[in-house]
Amino acid sequence: MDIQSFVKNLSQSQKHDLLKFLQYEIEVPKFDSLNNSTNNSSKIECPNCEDSQVVGHGTYKGRGRYMCKSCKKSFNDYTGTAISGIKKVDKFQSYLKLILESVSIRKASKTLELNVKTVLDWRHKIATSLEQINGTKFLGIVECDDKLVNINEKGNKNLDRESYKRPSDRKTKRGVSDDKISIIVATDRKGNPTMKVAKRGRIDAKSVDKSIGDLMDSQNILCSDKHPSIISWAKEKEVEHHTFLSKNHGKNKMFHVQNVNSIDNLYERWIKPFYGISTKFLNQYLNWFMFLQRIKNKTNQVIDLAEIILRNKKAKFAYNQIENCYEILLNQQYSKT
Repeated sequence: MDIQSFVKNLSQSQKHDLLKFLQYEIEVPKFDSLNNSTNNSSKIECPNCEDSQVVGHGTYKGRGRYMCKSCKKSFNDYTGTAISGIKKVDKFQSYLKLILESVSIRKASKTLELNVKTVLDWRHKIATSLEQINGTKFLGIVECDDKLVNINEKGNKNLDRESYKRPSDRKTKRGVSDDKISIIVATDRKGNPTMKVAKRGRIDAKSVDKSIGDLMDSQNILCSDKHPSIISWAKEKEVEHHTFLSKNHGKNKMFHVQNVNSIDNLYERWIKPFYGISTKFLNQYLNWFMFLQRIKNKTNQVIDLAEIILRNKKAKFAYNQIENCYEILLNQQYSKT
């Protein structure tokens, strides 16, 4: 078949339709094909009890269906993932490319011809799936710092006050207070960063441990400012710790927090076009930003994103727990130490 002759004989609208079709086929990952390769290279586990004693149980909408011998529950390839319950899987697949480009909700809604609320829910589900890659075991020297952001109740329909017309209407206390949220930012020199919501108000040793405790051990060397909570945690963890005054940003050429400061600056520039995000979904946006930092030098970024979504069988549960986690965060006791 002469492809050039075939294309030349097409009308302008047909050529446009062909271009859209080819772009979709080339650029958009296909969950079904990716899932088959994933299942062939790893054991299939029950998303409910995580037992690997499962048997085939037919098919569901063309996807493999299974039965767990332990809990007797059936599930399919997408159960528990962010794709679970999604009816327009083809458009969800197309949205992954827009996620990588950090496209606004309204622009994505227009591109995909979907309701704004639908696209917003998809954004949060995808970002929840990325939680597992927001933080991996640190190697060598680790830089750590904390940053404060105002509590944002964007989207809350049950406010006990009048909504702000503009950001300048908000009157917050100076410095650390209970109307701010602390974020732990940390990275090693190998390019393994993490950003996680620590607690309401000032961080304490417990919130530091919750954020990066599992990522460090006594073999690491920690660099930070002279925050008493970080000092206390490092001493309890028996980690070598080098401190310095906040304004100096470092002790010498080896012990500094320049990489953490760079991540912080990149985050501020990335988050600015969103014009404020709800504190309820802050962790999701941190997951999203961390993923973008990790894959910025990779070639098959959209494939990596799709594979992470398919592997995370706890994403739907985590997404349903966002509201509860937010309530726990707001009810935390403010620490003045």
